Amino acid sequence: MPHVYVFNEGGKTEPMSRVHCKDEIRELQDILDSNYDLLPGDQIDPDDPCRWLLIKREMPVPDPATGANRWSIDFFFADQSGMPTFVECKRFEDTRSRREVIGQMLEYAANGPEFWDMGLIRQYAEASARHSKSTIEDSLRALQPNEEVSVESFFERVTNNLREGQLRIIFFLEEAPNELKRLVVFLNKQMVSSEVLLVEAQQYVRDGIRVVVPALFGFTEQARQVKKTVTVKSRESKGEPWNEGRFFDEARSKLEHSEFDAVQRLYEFSKSLADDIRWGTGTTIGSFSPIFGKVSSKSLYTVWTGGALSLNFLDPLDSDAGKRRIEFKQLLETSLGVRLPDVSRQGQQPSFRVSEWYKKEKDVEDVVKELTHGKDAEARAHGA
Repeated sequence: MPHVYVFNEGGKTEPMSRVHCKDEIRELQDILDSNYDLLPGDQIDPDDPCRWLLIKREMPVPDPATGANRWSIDFFFADQSGMPTFVECKRFEDTRSRREVIGQMLEYAANGPEFWDMGLIRQYAEASARHSKSTIEDSLRALQPNEEVSVESFFERVTNNLREGQLRIIFFLEEAPNELKRLVVFLNKQMVSSEVLLVEAQQYVRDGIRVVVPALFGFTEQARQVKKTVTVKSRESKGEPWNEGRFFDEARSKLEHSEFDAVQRLYEFSKSLADDIRWGTGTTIGSFSPIFGKVSSKSLYTVWTGGALSLNFLDPLDSDAGKRRIEFKQLLETSLGVRLPDVSRQGQQPSFRVSEWYKKEKDVEDVVKELTHGKDAEARAHGA
Protein backbone atom coordinates (compact mmCIF):
# COMPACT_ATOMS: atom_id res chain seq x y z
CA MET A 1 0.00 0.00 0.00
CA PRO A 2 1.49 3.42 -0.92
CA HIS A 3 2.17 5.90 1.85
CA VAL A 4 2.03 9.68 2.05
CA TYR A 5 4.74 11.44 4.05
CA VAL A 6 5.20 14.90 5.53
CA PHE A 7 8.50 16.62 6.30
CA ASN A 8 8.97 17.73 9.88
CA GLU A 9 11.08 20.71 10.93
CA GLY A 10 14.20 18.56 11.17
CA GLY A 11 13.86 17.43 7.56
CA LYS A 12 12.72 13.93 8.44
CA THR A 13 9.69 12.31 6.87
CA GLU A 14 6.79 11.04 8.89
CA PRO A 15 3.96 8.96 7.42
CA MET A 16 0.39 10.17 7.46
CA SER A 17 -2.19 7.71 8.77
CA ARG A 18 -4.52 6.13 6.25
CA VAL A 19 -8.22 6.59 7.09
CA HIS A 20 -11.30 4.85 5.73
CA CYS A 21 -14.60 6.60 5.11
CA LYS A 22 -17.52 5.97 7.41
CA ASP A 23 -19.97 8.44 5.87
CA GLU A 24 -20.20 8.11 2.08
CA ILE A 25 -22.10 11.36 1.58
CA ARG A 26 -19.93 13.57 3.79
CA GLU A 27 -16.54 11.98 3.09
CA LEU A 28 -16.88 11.20 -0.62
CA GLN A 29 -19.82 12.96 -2.27
CA ASP A 30 -19.48 16.26 -0.43
CA ILE A 31 -15.72 16.58 -0.97
CA LEU A 32 -16.19 15.85 -4.69
CA ASP A 33 -19.01 18.39 -4.83
CA SER A 34 -16.60 20.97 -3.38
CA ASN A 35 -13.71 20.11 -5.71
CA TYR A 36 -14.46 18.58 -9.12
CA ASP A 37 -10.72 18.29 -9.84
CA LEU A 38 -10.66 15.23 -7.58
CA LEU A 39 -11.70 13.60 -10.86
CA PRO A 40 -8.18 13.81 -12.32
CA GLY A 41 -8.82 15.21 -15.79
CA ASP A 42 -5.09 15.35 -16.57
CA GLN A 43 -4.83 11.61 -15.99
CA ILE A 44 -7.87 10.89 -18.17
CA ASP A 45 -6.55 12.96 -21.08
CA PRO A 46 -3.00 14.32 -20.70
CA ASP A 47 -3.25 16.20 -24.03
CA ASP A 48 -6.45 18.07 -23.14
CA PRO A 49 -7.20 17.61 -19.42
CA CYS A 50 -10.89 17.23 -18.68
CA ARG A 51 -12.66 20.14 -17.03
CA TRP A 52 -16.05 19.59 -15.48
CA LEU A 53 -19.47 21.21 -15.63
CA LEU A 54 -21.93 19.85 -13.08
CA ILE A 55 -25.27 19.01 -14.67
CA LYS A 56 -26.84 17.65 -11.50
CA ARG A 57 -26.00 15.94 -8.25
CA GLU A 58 -28.37 13.00 -7.61
CA MET A 59 -29.51 12.81 -11.23
CA PRO A 60 -32.85 10.95 -11.30
CA VAL A 61 -33.08 7.85 -13.51
CA PRO A 62 -36.59 6.75 -14.53
CA ASP A 63 -37.84 3.19 -14.48
CA PRO A 64 -38.39 2.26 -18.17
CA ALA A 65 -41.56 0.35 -17.27
CA THR A 66 -43.34 3.28 -15.61
CA GLY A 67 -41.41 6.43 -16.50
CA ALA A 68 -41.32 7.33 -12.79
CA ASN A 69 -37.98 8.21 -11.17
CA ARG A 70 -36.62 5.05 -9.51
CA TRP A 71 -32.85 5.47 -9.14
CA SER A 72 -30.32 8.27 -9.11
CA ILE A 73 -26.73 8.78 -10.24
CA ASP A 74 -24.55 10.50 -7.64
CA PHE A 75 -23.18 13.05 -10.14
CA PHE A 76 -23.86 13.88 -13.77
CA PHE A 77 -21.07 16.00 -15.27
CA ALA A 78 -20.15 17.04 -18.81
CA ASP A 79 -16.58 17.79 -19.80
CA GLN A 80 -15.51 20.65 -22.07
CA SER A 81 -16.10 18.49 -25.16
CA GLY A 82 -19.72 17.81 -24.17
CA MET A 83 -19.05 14.20 -23.19
CA PRO A 84 -21.53 13.08 -20.50
CA THR A 85 -19.82 11.71 -17.39
CA PHE A 86 -21.63 9.72 -14.71
CA VAL A 87 -19.97 9.38 -11.31
CA GLU A 88 -20.91 6.89 -8.61
CA CYS A 89 -19.31 7.15 -5.15
CA LYS A 90 -18.78 4.10 -2.94
CA ARG A 91 -17.00 3.37 0.35
CA PHE A 92 -14.56 0.45 0.38
CA GLU A 93 -16.56 -1.23 3.14
CA ASP A 94 -19.73 -1.04 1.03
CA THR A 95 -19.95 -4.51 -0.53
CA ARG A 96 -21.70 -2.95 -3.53
CA SER A 97 -18.33 -1.45 -4.52
CA ARG A 98 -17.57 -4.78 -6.11
CA ARG A 99 -18.92 -6.43 -9.24
CA GLU A 100 -22.60 -5.52 -8.91
CA VAL A 101 -21.85 -1.81 -9.04
CA ILE A 102 -20.78 -2.27 -12.68
CA GLY A 103 -24.17 -3.69 -13.64
CA GLN A 104 -25.93 -0.98 -11.65
CA MET A 105 -24.17 1.84 -13.47
CA LEU A 106 -24.57 0.25 -16.90
CA GLU A 107 -28.30 -0.01 -16.20
CA TYR A 108 -28.43 3.66 -15.26
CA ALA A 109 -26.51 4.62 -18.40
CA ALA A 110 -28.86 2.56 -20.57
CA ASN A 111 -32.13 3.85 -19.09
CA GLY A 112 -31.46 7.50 -18.22
CA PRO A 113 -30.78 8.83 -21.75
CA GLU A 114 -34.10 7.40 -22.95
CA PHE A 115 -35.88 10.01 -20.81
CA TRP A 116 -33.43 12.94 -20.63
CA ASP A 117 -33.96 15.50 -23.36
CA MET A 118 -31.90 18.59 -24.08
CA GLY A 119 -34.30 20.91 -22.26
CA LEU A 120 -34.24 18.83 -19.08
CA ILE A 121 -30.43 18.54 -19.07
CA ARG A 122 -30.05 22.26 -19.61
CA GLN A 123 -32.56 23.06 -16.87
CA TYR A 124 -30.65 20.93 -14.36
CA ALA A 125 -27.32 22.53 -15.36
CA GLU A 126 -28.78 26.03 -14.97
CA ALA A 127 -30.08 25.13 -11.50
CA SER A 128 -26.63 23.79 -10.52
CA ALA A 129 -25.01 27.00 -11.77
CA ARG A 130 -27.44 29.13 -9.74
CA HIS A 131 -26.72 27.01 -6.66
CA SER A 132 -23.02 27.88 -7.03
CA LYS A 133 -23.97 31.58 -7.46
CA SER A 134 -23.12 31.60 -11.17
CA THR A 135 -24.94 31.51 -14.50
CA ILE A 136 -24.78 28.79 -17.11
CA GLU A 137 -23.14 31.26 -19.51
CA ASP A 138 -20.37 32.04 -17.01
CA SER A 139 -19.96 28.35 -16.20
CA LEU A 140 -19.49 27.50 -19.87
CA ARG A 141 -17.00 30.34 -20.35
CA ALA A 142 -14.95 28.91 -17.47
CA LEU A 143 -15.25 25.43 -18.96
CA GLN A 144 -14.22 26.54 -22.46
CA PRO A 145 -12.19 29.75 -22.08
CA ASN A 146 -10.68 29.48 -25.58
CA GLU A 147 -13.78 28.39 -27.49
CA GLU A 148 -16.88 30.34 -28.47
CA VAL A 149 -19.74 27.87 -28.10
CA SER A 150 -23.35 28.85 -27.51
CA VAL A 151 -25.26 27.37 -24.59
CA GLU A 152 -27.69 25.75 -27.00
CA SER A 153 -25.00 24.15 -29.13
CA PHE A 154 -23.15 22.80 -26.08
CA PHE A 155 -26.23 21.06 -24.72
CA GLU A 156 -27.09 19.78 -28.18
CA ARG A 157 -23.64 18.17 -28.18
CA VAL A 158 -24.21 16.62 -24.74
CA THR A 159 -27.61 15.27 -25.80
CA ASN A 160 -26.30 13.89 -29.09
CA ASN A 161 -23.49 12.09 -27.28
CA LEU A 162 -26.02 10.52 -24.93
CA ARG A 163 -28.17 9.36 -27.84
CA GLU A 164 -25.10 7.87 -29.51
CA GLY A 165 -24.00 6.05 -26.34
CA GLN A 166 -20.79 8.06 -26.19
CA LEU A 167 -20.31 8.64 -22.49
CA ARG A 168 -17.99 8.11 -19.53
CA ILE A 169 -18.67 6.21 -16.30
CA ILE A 170 -16.43 6.87 -13.30
CA PHE A 171 -16.43 4.97 -10.02
CA PHE A 172 -15.14 7.28 -7.28
CA LEU A 173 -13.97 5.20 -4.32
CA GLU A 174 -11.60 5.58 -1.41
CA GLU A 175 -10.12 2.21 -2.34
CA ALA A 176 -11.09 -0.27 -5.03
CA PRO A 177 -10.99 -4.06 -4.73
CA ASN A 178 -8.80 -5.83 -7.26
CA GLU A 179 -11.70 -7.64 -8.94
CA LEU A 180 -13.37 -4.31 -9.69
CA LYS A 181 -10.13 -2.94 -11.16
CA ARG A 182 -9.84 -5.98 -13.44
CA LEU A 183 -13.45 -5.58 -14.60
CA VAL A 184 -12.92 -1.91 -15.40
CA VAL A 185 -9.76 -2.62 -17.41
CA PHE A 186 -11.56 -5.39 -19.32
CA LEU A 187 -14.58 -3.22 -20.14
CA ASN A 188 -12.38 -0.39 -21.39
CA LYS A 189 -10.72 -2.72 -23.85
CA GLN A 190 -14.08 -3.87 -25.20
CA MET A 191 -16.03 -0.59 -25.30
CA VAL A 192 -15.03 1.75 -28.10
CA SER A 193 -17.36 4.74 -27.78
CA SER A 194 -17.72 4.72 -23.98
CA GLU A 195 -15.23 4.86 -21.12
CA VAL A 196 -15.44 3.04 -17.78
CA LEU A 197 -12.94 4.43 -15.28
CA LEU A 198 -12.11 4.10 -11.63
CA VAL A 199 -10.71 6.84 -9.40
CA GLU A 200 -9.26 5.87 -6.04
CA ALA A 201 -9.44 8.83 -3.68
CA GLN A 202 -7.29 7.57 -0.83
CA GLN A 203 -7.44 9.70 2.29
CA TYR A 204 -4.78 10.36 4.94
CA VAL A 205 -4.73 12.38 8.15
CA ARG A 206 -2.11 13.85 10.48
CA ASP A 207 -2.39 16.54 13.14
CA GLY A 208 -5.93 17.36 12.08
CA ILE A 209 -5.04 17.80 8.40
CA ARG A 210 -6.79 15.51 5.93
CA VAL A 211 -5.26 14.82 2.51
CA VAL A 212 -6.98 13.23 -0.50
CA VAL A 213 -4.85 11.60 -3.22
CA PRO A 214 -6.84 10.75 -6.38
CA ALA A 215 -5.44 8.17 -8.79
CA LEU A 216 -6.93 6.89 -12.05
CA PHE A 217 -7.26 3.18 -12.89
CA GLY A 218 -8.63 1.41 -15.93
CA PHE A 219 -7.32 3.56 -18.78
CA THR A 220 -4.42 1.82 -20.47
CA GLU A 221 -2.55 3.70 -23.19
CA GLN A 222 -3.87 1.19 -25.73
CA ALA A 223 -7.47 1.89 -24.73
CA ARG A 224 -6.84 5.64 -24.78
CA GLN A 225 -5.58 5.59 -28.37
CA VAL A 226 -8.54 3.49 -29.58
CA LYS A 227 -11.07 5.79 -27.94
CA LYS A 228 -9.43 8.96 -29.29
CA THR A 229 -10.55 7.98 -32.80
CA VAL A 230 -14.15 8.11 -31.57
CA THR A 231 -14.25 10.76 -28.87
CA VAL A 232 -12.58 13.34 -31.09
CA LYS A 233 -15.97 13.68 -32.76
CA SER A 234 -17.50 15.08 -29.60
CA ARG A 235 -14.85 17.80 -29.46
CA GLU A 236 -15.74 19.25 -32.82
CA SER A 237 -17.87 22.35 -33.03
CA LYS A 238 -21.31 22.28 -34.54
CA GLY A 239 -21.16 20.77 -38.03
CA GLU A 240 -22.76 21.65 -41.34
CA PRO A 241 -26.49 20.96 -41.66
CA TRP A 242 -27.40 17.45 -42.72
CA ASN A 243 -29.28 16.85 -45.97
CA GLU A 244 -31.60 14.21 -47.35
CA GLY A 245 -28.91 12.03 -48.91
CA ARG A 246 -26.58 12.07 -45.92
CA PHE A 247 -29.42 11.52 -43.46
CA PHE A 248 -30.77 8.41 -45.19
CA ASP A 249 -27.34 6.94 -45.80
CA GLU A 250 -26.72 7.11 -42.06
CA ALA A 251 -30.24 5.91 -41.14
CA ARG A 252 -29.91 2.90 -43.46
CA SER A 253 -26.78 1.80 -41.61
CA LYS A 254 -28.52 1.99 -38.22
CA LEU A 255 -32.04 0.65 -38.82
CA GLU A 256 -33.74 -2.57 -39.76
CA HIS A 257 -35.30 -2.53 -43.23
CA SER A 258 -38.88 -2.08 -41.98
CA GLU A 259 -37.82 0.68 -39.57
CA PHE A 260 -35.93 2.49 -42.32
CA ASP A 261 -38.98 2.31 -44.61
CA ALA A 262 -41.15 3.87 -41.88
CA VAL A 263 -38.67 6.74 -41.37
CA GLN A 264 -38.57 7.33 -45.12
CA ARG A 265 -42.37 7.34 -45.42
CA LEU A 266 -42.71 9.80 -42.54
CA TYR A 267 -40.12 12.06 -44.18
CA GLU A 268 -41.94 12.04 -47.55
CA PHE A 269 -45.23 12.74 -45.79
CA SER A 270 -43.67 15.56 -43.75
CA LYS A 271 -42.07 17.11 -46.82
CA SER A 272 -45.40 17.09 -48.70
CA LEU A 273 -47.35 18.75 -45.88
CA ALA A 274 -44.90 20.95 -43.97
CA ASP A 275 -44.03 24.55 -44.74
CA ASP A 276 -40.35 23.82 -44.22
CA ILE A 277 -37.94 21.03 -43.22
CA ARG A 278 -35.04 21.97 -40.95
CA TRP A 279 -31.97 19.72 -40.91
CA GLY A 280 -29.93 19.15 -37.75
CA THR A 281 -26.28 20.11 -37.38
CA GLY A 282 -25.07 17.35 -35.05
CA THR A 283 -21.61 16.02 -35.81
CA THR A 284 -22.50 12.33 -35.45
CA ILE A 285 -26.30 12.16 -35.38
CA GLY A 286 -28.56 13.53 -38.10
CA SER A 287 -32.13 14.77 -37.83
CA PHE A 288 -34.93 16.48 -39.72
CA SER A 289 -37.61 18.68 -38.15
CA PRO A 290 -40.77 19.71 -40.01
CA ILE A 291 -42.38 23.10 -39.42
CA PHE A 292 -46.15 23.47 -39.79
CA GLY A 293 -47.06 27.15 -39.84
CA LYS A 294 -50.61 26.50 -38.66
CA VAL A 295 -49.16 25.27 -35.36
CA SER A 296 -45.97 27.30 -34.86
CA SER A 297 -43.01 28.85 -36.61
CA LYS A 298 -40.89 26.29 -34.76
CA SER A 299 -40.61 22.56 -35.49
CA LEU A 300 -43.35 20.24 -34.26
CA TYR A 301 -41.27 17.06 -34.10
CA THR A 302 -37.81 15.73 -34.92
CA VAL A 303 -36.83 12.39 -36.47
CA TRP A 304 -33.29 11.15 -35.77
CA THR A 305 -31.04 8.87 -37.82
CA GLY A 306 -31.48 6.20 -35.14
CA GLY A 307 -35.25 6.31 -35.71
CA ALA A 308 -36.36 8.10 -32.53
CA LEU A 309 -39.34 10.46 -32.94
CA SER A 310 -39.04 13.45 -30.59
CA LEU A 311 -41.85 15.90 -29.83
CA ASN A 312 -40.60 19.47 -29.52
CA PHE A 313 -42.10 21.72 -26.86
CA LEU A 314 -40.53 24.95 -28.06
CA ASP A 315 -43.38 27.36 -27.30
CA PRO A 316 -44.68 28.50 -23.89
CA LEU A 317 -47.05 25.76 -22.71
CA ASP A 318 -49.85 28.24 -21.98
CA SER A 319 -49.75 29.71 -25.51
CA ASP A 320 -51.98 28.49 -28.34
CA ALA A 321 -49.01 26.77 -29.98
CA GLY A 322 -48.00 25.18 -26.67
CA LYS A 323 -51.49 23.82 -26.11
CA ARG A 324 -51.56 22.30 -29.56
CA ARG A 325 -48.23 20.62 -28.92
CA ILE A 326 -49.67 19.07 -25.76
CA GLU A 327 -52.68 17.93 -27.80
CA PHE A 328 -50.30 16.43 -30.38
CA LYS A 329 -48.55 14.44 -27.65
CA GLN A 330 -51.83 13.16 -26.26
CA LEU A 331 -53.13 12.14 -29.68
CA LEU A 332 -49.93 10.26 -30.48
CA GLU A 333 -49.93 8.49 -27.11
CA THR A 334 -53.48 7.30 -27.77
CA SER A 335 -52.74 6.19 -31.34
CA LEU A 336 -49.47 4.42 -30.52
CA GLY A 337 -50.50 3.04 -27.14
CA VAL A 338 -47.34 4.41 -25.53
CA ARG A 339 -47.21 6.85 -22.63
CA LEU A 340 -44.47 9.47 -22.54
CA PRO A 341 -43.36 11.37 -19.43
CA ASP A 342 -45.52 14.40 -18.65
CA VAL A 343 -44.36 17.75 -20.01
CA SER A 344 -44.14 20.46 -17.36
CA ARG A 345 -42.04 23.16 -19.01
CA GLN A 346 -40.96 24.67 -22.29
CA GLY A 347 -37.95 23.09 -23.98
CA GLN A 348 -38.68 19.44 -23.21
CA GLN A 349 -38.29 16.87 -25.97
CA PRO A 350 -39.90 13.53 -25.03
CA SER A 351 -39.26 10.77 -27.56
CA PHE A 352 -40.80 7.61 -28.96
CA ARG A 353 -38.26 4.89 -29.75
CA VAL A 354 -38.43 3.66 -33.34
CA SER A 355 -39.76 0.31 -32.09
CA GLU A 356 -42.72 2.16 -30.56
CA TRP A 357 -43.93 3.89 -33.72
CA TYR A 358 -42.60 2.37 -36.96
CA LYS A 359 -45.39 -0.24 -37.29
CA LYS A 360 -47.98 2.55 -36.88
CA GLU A 361 -46.38 5.15 -39.10
CA LYS A 362 -49.69 5.76 -40.93
CA ASP A 363 -51.30 6.56 -37.56
CA VAL A 364 -48.59 9.18 -36.97
CA GLU A 365 -49.45 10.75 -40.33
CA ASP A 366 -53.17 10.80 -39.43
CA VAL A 367 -52.47 12.53 -36.12
CA VAL A 368 -50.33 15.19 -37.81
CA LYS A 369 -53.04 15.83 -40.41
CA GLU A 370 -55.71 16.02 -37.73
CA LEU A 371 -53.70 18.51 -35.70
CA THR A 372 -52.61 20.73 -38.58
CA HIS A 373 -55.47 20.49 -41.06
CA GLY A 374 -58.46 19.00 -39.24
CA LYS A 375 -61.61 21.08 -39.42
CA ASP A 376 -61.84 21.30 -35.62
CA ALA A 377 -58.15 21.88 -34.94
CA GLU A 378 -58.39 25.66 -34.86
CA ALA A 379 -61.38 25.60 -32.54
CA ARG A 380 -59.66 23.20 -30.16
CA ALA A 381 -56.54 25.36 -30.10
CA HIS A 382 -58.60 28.30 -28.86
CA GLY A 383 -60.43 26.30 -26.22
CA ALA A 384 -63.77 26.03 -28.00
